[in-house]
Amino acid sequence: MSDGSFQFREVRRRLPALRSGAAGDIRRLLIRSVDARGRVGFGEVAPWPGFPTESLEEAAATLSSAKGDLGNLRRAVAAAALPCLGAALSMMAEWDAVAGFAGELSCAGLLGEGEGAAQAAVLAEKGYACLKAKAGTSADLPRLRAILAATPKSVSLRVDANGRLDLRGARELLDWARGEARVEFVEQPLAPGDPGYASLGAEKVALDESFLSGTRRTPEAVGWKGVVVVKPAMGGDWGALRRTLAGMADEGRVVVSSSFETAIGFQAGLAFAAGIAGGRAAGFGTLGSDPAWEGHSPGPRVRGRPEIDWEALWARAA
Repeated sequence: MSDGSFQFREVRRRLPALRSGAAGDIRRLLIRSVDARGRVGFGEVAPWPGFPTESLEEAAATLSSAKGDLGNLRRAVAAAALPCLGAALSMMAEWDAVAGFAGELSCAGLLGEGEGAAQAAVLAEKGYACLKAKAGTSADLPRLRAILAATPKSVSLRVDANGRLDLRGARELLDWARGEARVEFVEQPLAPGDPGYASLGAEKVALDESFLSGTRRTPEAVGWKGVVVVKPAMGGDWGALRRTLAGMADEGRVVVSSSFETAIGFQAGLAFAAGIAGGRAAGFGTLGSDPAWEGHSPGPRVRGRPEIDWEALWARAA
Protein backbone atom coordinates (compact mmCIF):
# COMPACT_ATOMS: atom_id res chain seq x y z
CA MET A 1 0.00 0.00 0.00
CA SER A 2 1.33 3.46 -0.91
CA ASP A 3 2.18 5.94 1.86
CA GLY A 4 0.76 8.71 -0.30
CA SER A 5 1.95 11.19 -2.91
CA PHE A 6 3.22 14.74 -3.12
CA GLN A 7 3.97 17.57 -5.50
CA PHE A 8 6.27 20.55 -5.00
CA ARG A 9 6.60 23.98 -6.56
CA GLU A 10 9.11 26.80 -6.24
CA VAL A 11 7.99 30.34 -5.49
CA ARG A 12 9.88 33.60 -5.14
CA ARG A 13 9.22 36.23 -2.49
CA ARG A 14 10.26 39.85 -2.73
CA LEU A 15 11.84 41.35 0.38
CA PRO A 16 12.90 44.96 0.96
CA ALA A 17 16.32 45.71 2.42
CA LEU A 18 14.76 46.75 5.73
CA ARG A 19 13.61 43.22 6.43
CA SER A 20 16.27 41.03 4.88
CA GLY A 21 19.42 43.12 5.03
CA ALA A 22 19.63 43.01 1.23
CA ALA A 23 16.66 43.67 -1.02
CA GLY A 24 15.79 41.02 -3.59
CA ASP A 25 14.02 37.75 -4.21
CA ILE A 26 14.19 34.74 -1.95
CA ARG A 27 13.12 31.29 -3.07
CA ARG A 28 10.87 28.88 -1.23
CA LEU A 29 9.56 25.39 -1.99
CA LEU A 30 5.90 24.61 -1.29
CA ILE A 31 4.79 20.99 -0.99
CA ARG A 32 1.28 19.55 -1.25
CA SER A 33 0.84 15.98 -0.04
CA VAL A 34 -1.99 13.45 -0.02
CA ASP A 35 -1.43 10.65 2.49
CA ALA A 36 -2.65 7.05 2.32
CA ARG A 37 -5.97 8.07 3.91
CA GLY A 38 -6.56 10.84 1.39
CA ARG A 39 -5.76 13.70 3.75
CA VAL A 40 -4.21 16.77 2.16
CA GLY A 41 -1.30 18.56 3.80
CA PHE A 42 0.94 21.50 2.97
CA GLY A 43 4.55 22.15 3.90
CA GLU A 44 7.24 24.69 3.13
CA VAL A 45 11.00 24.48 2.73
CA ALA A 46 12.43 27.79 3.97
CA PRO A 47 16.21 27.81 4.46
CA TRP A 48 18.13 31.02 5.10
CA PRO A 49 21.74 31.83 4.15
CA GLY A 50 24.23 31.17 6.93
CA PHE A 51 22.11 28.63 8.79
CA PRO A 52 23.43 25.05 8.90
CA THR A 53 20.63 23.37 6.94
CA GLU A 54 20.34 21.95 3.48
CA SER A 55 20.20 24.48 0.66
CA LEU A 56 17.09 24.98 -1.45
CA GLU A 57 18.85 23.16 -4.29
CA GLU A 58 19.62 20.16 -2.07
CA ALA A 59 16.01 20.05 -0.88
CA ALA A 60 14.73 20.24 -4.45
CA ALA A 61 17.05 17.43 -5.53
CA THR A 62 15.76 15.22 -2.70
CA LEU A 63 12.15 15.98 -3.59
CA SER A 64 12.80 15.18 -7.24
CA SER A 65 14.55 11.90 -6.40
CA ALA A 66 11.52 10.77 -4.34
CA LYS A 67 9.46 10.85 -7.57
CA GLY A 68 6.28 12.07 -5.91
CA ASP A 69 6.11 9.15 -3.45
CA LEU A 70 5.57 10.31 0.14
CA GLY A 71 7.12 7.16 1.58
CA ASN A 72 10.27 7.65 -0.50
CA LEU A 73 10.50 11.22 0.72
CA ARG A 74 10.14 10.23 4.38
CA ARG A 75 12.87 7.61 4.02
CA ALA A 76 15.22 10.04 2.26
CA VAL A 77 14.78 12.65 4.99
CA ALA A 78 15.27 10.07 7.74
CA ALA A 79 18.54 8.94 6.16
CA ALA A 80 20.14 12.40 5.83
CA ALA A 81 20.57 15.68 7.70
CA LEU A 82 17.78 17.64 6.00
CA PRO A 83 16.17 19.74 8.76
CA CYS A 84 14.14 22.02 6.46
CA LEU A 85 12.59 19.04 4.67
CA GLY A 86 12.05 17.32 8.01
CA ALA A 87 10.15 20.36 9.24
CA ALA A 88 8.09 20.45 6.04
CA LEU A 89 7.12 16.81 6.57
CA SER A 90 6.00 17.68 10.10
CA MET A 91 3.88 20.56 8.78
CA MET A 92 2.16 18.20 6.34
CA ALA A 93 1.62 15.50 8.97
CA GLU A 94 0.03 18.03 11.36
CA TRP A 95 -1.74 20.07 8.72
CA ASP A 96 -5.28 19.70 10.06
CA ALA A 97 -4.21 21.22 13.38
CA VAL A 98 -1.96 23.78 11.68
CA ALA A 99 -4.62 24.98 9.25
CA GLY A 100 -7.19 25.24 12.02
CA PHE A 101 -5.03 27.32 14.36
CA ALA A 102 -6.83 30.57 15.14
CA GLY A 103 -5.09 31.68 18.32
CA GLU A 104 -3.04 34.82 18.92
CA LEU A 105 0.60 35.16 19.92
CA SER A 106 2.45 38.12 21.38
CA CYS A 107 5.23 39.10 18.96
CA ALA A 108 8.34 41.25 19.15
CA GLY A 109 8.61 44.32 16.92
CA LEU A 110 11.53 44.21 14.51
CA LEU A 111 13.81 47.22 14.03
CA GLY A 112 15.58 47.11 10.68
CA GLU A 113 19.29 47.69 10.15
CA GLY A 114 20.09 51.21 11.30
CA GLU A 115 16.64 51.97 12.74
CA GLY A 116 16.76 53.50 16.16
CA ALA A 117 14.88 55.59 18.70
CA ALA A 118 12.33 57.14 16.33
CA GLN A 119 11.09 53.84 14.93
CA ALA A 120 11.26 52.21 18.36
CA ALA A 121 8.90 54.89 19.69
CA VAL A 122 6.51 54.23 16.78
CA LEU A 123 6.46 50.49 17.50
CA ALA A 124 5.94 51.08 21.22
CA GLU A 125 3.01 53.39 20.42
CA LYS A 126 1.50 50.56 18.34
CA GLY A 127 1.51 48.33 21.41
CA TYR A 128 4.67 46.26 21.05
CA ALA A 129 5.88 45.22 24.50
CA CYS A 130 9.14 43.78 23.16
CA LEU A 131 11.49 45.08 20.45
CA LYS A 132 14.37 43.44 18.60
CA ALA A 133 17.29 45.46 17.22
CA LYS A 134 20.38 44.46 15.24
CA ALA A 135 23.87 45.26 16.52
CA GLY A 136 26.90 44.59 14.35
CA THR A 137 29.57 46.14 16.58
CA SER A 138 29.90 47.59 20.05
CA ALA A 139 29.63 50.99 18.33
CA ASP A 140 25.89 50.33 18.20
CA LEU A 141 25.63 50.86 21.97
CA PRO A 142 24.58 54.55 21.76
CA ARG A 143 21.75 53.57 19.39
CA LEU A 144 20.62 50.80 21.73
CA ARG A 145 20.67 53.16 24.71
CA ALA A 146 18.60 55.65 22.71
CA ILE A 147 16.03 52.95 21.92
CA LEU A 148 15.56 52.27 25.64
CA ALA A 149 15.34 55.99 26.40
CA ALA A 150 12.69 56.52 23.70
CA THR A 151 10.36 53.74 24.88
CA PRO A 152 8.35 53.10 28.05
CA LYS A 153 10.00 51.13 30.83
CA SER A 154 7.46 48.36 30.23
CA VAL A 155 9.04 47.66 26.79
CA SER A 156 11.87 45.11 26.72
CA LEU A 157 14.65 44.89 24.15
CA ARG A 158 16.38 41.99 22.41
CA VAL A 159 19.66 42.56 20.60
CA ASP A 160 20.64 40.38 17.63
CA ALA A 161 24.32 40.42 16.66
CA ASN A 162 24.03 37.70 13.99
CA GLY A 163 27.42 36.32 15.04
CA ARG A 164 29.25 39.44 13.84
CA LEU A 165 31.01 40.51 17.06
CA ASP A 166 34.53 39.65 18.14
CA LEU A 167 35.10 38.53 21.72
CA ARG A 168 35.97 42.01 22.97
CA GLY A 169 32.87 43.54 21.36
CA ALA A 170 30.67 40.73 22.66
CA ARG A 171 31.91 41.26 26.22
CA GLU A 172 31.32 45.00 26.01
CA LEU A 173 27.78 44.53 24.69
CA LEU A 174 26.97 41.85 27.27
CA ASP A 175 28.36 43.89 30.16
CA TRP A 176 25.92 46.62 29.16
CA ALA A 177 23.01 44.18 28.65
CA ARG A 178 23.55 42.50 31.99
CA GLY A 179 23.31 45.87 33.68
CA GLU A 180 20.04 46.76 31.93
CA ALA A 181 16.99 45.01 33.36
CA ARG A 182 14.98 45.76 30.19
CA VAL A 183 17.40 43.91 27.89
CA GLU A 184 16.25 40.30 27.57
CA PHE A 185 19.30 38.89 25.80
CA VAL A 186 21.94 39.30 23.09
CA GLU A 187 21.31 36.78 20.34
CA GLN A 188 24.28 35.03 18.72
CA PRO A 189 26.99 37.53 19.77
CA LEU A 190 29.75 35.34 18.29
CA ALA A 191 29.74 33.06 15.27
CA PRO A 192 28.50 29.49 15.89
CA GLY A 193 31.35 27.37 17.21
CA ASP A 194 33.46 30.33 18.36
CA PRO A 195 35.51 29.20 21.40
CA GLY A 196 34.82 32.56 22.99
CA TYR A 197 31.45 31.30 24.19
CA ALA A 198 33.23 29.34 26.90
CA SER A 199 34.27 32.59 28.57
CA LEU A 200 31.11 34.62 27.91
CA GLY A 201 28.77 32.52 30.04
CA ALA A 202 25.09 31.97 29.33
CA GLU A 203 23.55 34.87 31.26
CA LYS A 204 21.57 37.00 28.78
CA VAL A 205 23.03 35.11 25.80
CA ALA A 206 20.79 33.41 23.23
CA LEU A 207 21.83 30.90 20.58
CA ASP A 208 20.12 30.51 17.22
CA GLU A 209 22.07 28.97 14.32
CA SER A 210 23.94 26.58 16.62
CA PHE A 211 20.74 25.15 18.03
CA LEU A 212 18.83 23.88 15.01
CA SER A 213 19.00 20.13 15.45
CA GLY A 214 20.71 17.50 17.54
CA THR A 215 22.99 16.40 14.70
CA ARG A 216 24.29 19.91 14.02
CA ARG A 217 24.99 21.38 17.43
CA THR A 218 28.17 23.33 17.95
CA PRO A 219 30.20 22.84 21.16
CA GLU A 220 28.63 25.75 23.03
CA ALA A 221 25.11 24.42 22.36
CA VAL A 222 25.74 21.11 24.14
CA GLY A 223 24.22 21.45 27.60
CA TRP A 224 23.42 25.11 26.95
CA LYS A 225 21.82 26.89 29.92
CA GLY A 226 20.84 30.14 28.22
CA VAL A 227 18.03 31.11 25.84
CA VAL A 228 17.57 29.39 22.48
CA VAL A 229 15.88 30.96 19.45
CA VAL A 230 14.28 28.23 17.37
CA LYS A 231 12.93 28.44 13.82
CA PRO A 232 10.36 25.64 13.35
CA ALA A 233 10.85 25.79 9.57
CA MET A 234 14.49 24.77 10.07
CA GLY A 235 14.21 22.58 13.15
CA GLY A 236 13.79 19.12 11.62
CA ASP A 237 11.20 16.67 12.90
CA TRP A 238 8.87 18.53 15.22
CA GLY A 239 8.32 15.60 17.58
CA ALA A 240 12.03 15.38 18.32
CA LEU A 241 12.31 19.17 18.50
CA ARG A 242 9.50 19.41 21.04
CA ARG A 243 11.13 16.77 23.23
CA THR A 244 14.44 18.66 23.12
CA LEU A 245 12.79 21.95 24.04
CA ALA A 246 10.40 20.72 26.72
CA GLY A 247 12.49 21.48 29.80
CA MET A 248 13.88 24.70 28.35
CA ALA A 249 10.40 25.97 27.50
CA ASP A 250 9.24 25.30 31.06
CA GLU A 251 12.11 27.49 32.25
CA GLY A 252 11.21 30.29 29.81
CA ARG A 253 14.38 29.80 27.76
CA VAL A 254 12.80 29.30 24.31
CA VAL A 255 11.87 31.93 21.71
CA VAL A 256 10.17 30.72 18.52
CA SER A 257 11.08 32.65 15.39
CA SER A 258 10.10 32.82 11.72
CA SER A 259 12.20 32.47 8.56
CA PHE A 260 10.54 34.69 5.94
CA GLU A 261 8.07 31.94 5.09
CA THR A 262 5.00 32.27 2.92
CA ALA A 263 1.60 32.02 4.63
CA ILE A 264 1.94 28.21 4.69
CA GLY A 265 5.12 28.10 6.75
CA PHE A 266 4.08 31.10 8.83
CA GLN A 267 0.77 29.49 9.86
CA ALA A 268 2.69 26.34 10.78
CA GLY A 269 5.21 28.34 12.81
CA LEU A 270 2.42 30.06 14.76
CA ALA A 271 0.80 26.72 15.55
CA PHE A 272 4.14 25.29 16.70
CA ALA A 273 4.91 28.33 18.86
CA ALA A 274 1.50 28.14 20.52
CA GLY A 275 2.43 24.72 21.89
CA ILE A 276 5.67 25.94 23.51
CA ALA A 277 5.39 27.18 27.08
CA GLY A 278 7.44 30.01 28.53
CA GLY A 279 5.54 33.21 27.82
CA ARG A 280 8.22 34.97 25.78
CA ALA A 281 7.14 37.05 22.78
CA ALA A 282 7.62 35.19 19.50
CA GLY A 283 10.09 36.42 16.89
CA PHE A 284 7.58 36.80 14.06
CA GLY A 285 8.34 40.40 13.12
CA THR A 286 9.04 39.71 9.43
CA LEU A 287 5.47 40.31 8.23
CA GLY A 288 4.28 43.22 6.15
CA SER A 289 6.58 43.22 3.13
CA ASP A 290 5.08 40.76 0.63
CA PRO A 291 1.28 40.74 0.28
CA ALA A 292 1.50 38.30 -2.65
CA TRP A 293 2.64 35.46 -0.40
CA GLU A 294 1.77 36.61 3.13
CA GLY A 295 -1.64 35.95 4.59
CA HIS A 296 -1.18 37.18 8.17
CA SER A 297 -1.32 40.72 9.50
CA PRO A 298 1.66 42.24 11.35
CA GLY A 299 1.23 43.68 14.82
CA PRO A 300 2.05 43.20 18.51
CA ARG A 301 -0.28 40.20 18.46
CA VAL A 302 -0.43 37.95 15.40
CA ARG A 303 -3.41 35.70 14.78
CA GLY A 304 -3.59 32.38 12.98
CA ARG A 305 -5.64 32.48 9.78
CA PRO A 306 -7.70 29.28 9.34
CA GLU A 307 -9.82 31.11 6.75
CA ILE A 308 -6.98 31.23 4.21
CA ASP A 309 -7.74 29.25 1.05
CA TRP A 310 -4.68 27.01 0.99
CA GLU A 311 -5.63 25.34 -2.28
CA ALA A 312 -5.86 28.75 -3.93
CA LEU A 313 -2.39 29.63 -2.59
CA TRP A 314 -1.07 26.37 -4.00
CA ALA A 315 -2.69 27.08 -7.36
CA ARG A 316 -1.04 30.51 -7.41
CA ALA A 317 2.35 28.82 -7.05
CA ALA A 318 1.76 27.11 -10.42
